[in-house]
Amino acid sequence: MADEAGRGRRRTAGDPAKTARSDPWQLALKHIAVRARTVHEVRRALARRGYARPVVAAVIERLRAARYLDDADFARTWVSTRARRGVAAPARLARELRGKGIAEAEIAAALRNLDEAWDPAEAAGQAAQRKLKSLQGLPAAVARRRLAAFLDRRGFTADVILATCRRFVAGADAWE
Repeated sequence: MADEAGRGRRRTAGDPAKTARSDPWQLALKHIAVRARTVHEVRRALARRGYARPVVAAVIERLRAARYLDDADFARTWVSTRARRGVAAPARLARELRGKGIAEAEIAAALRNLDEAWDPAEAAGQAAQRKLKSLQGLPAAVARRRLAAFLDRRGFTADVILATCRRFVAGADAWE
């Protein structure tokens, strides 16, 4: 009885249920269902699973035709979301998008959209306010140095970092 239901029997190396690979289209859909992905990320995921380049290219074209993959839209969304939360400045956003395989033209377009509605001083201030909670009780020089390094890692320019440190850390004027 257990054999009829498929339970209780051992699968052998020749069992089609074990050896059949999943459909690359279905795998790609599962991959992009988790979060928006770039063409590069989907290509890499399919290649890691051992699919041939022509199969990967066909799946990516099908995803693009169905509008499931759009690197320009991904870049615009990534930039606006991360900048609005004060997580990163344009320099860091550009690095992140390059790492995700986005073309330079699409990165530039996404950052141009950001420039219209984004104030770097305000974003740095929001990031600094969150970071200052962990810097309480430290000497001003140490807090200033750590805050500056924190903002630098997020891609803010030196003048924005200096102004933010002066604004949020007591004794920051002695930093020149």
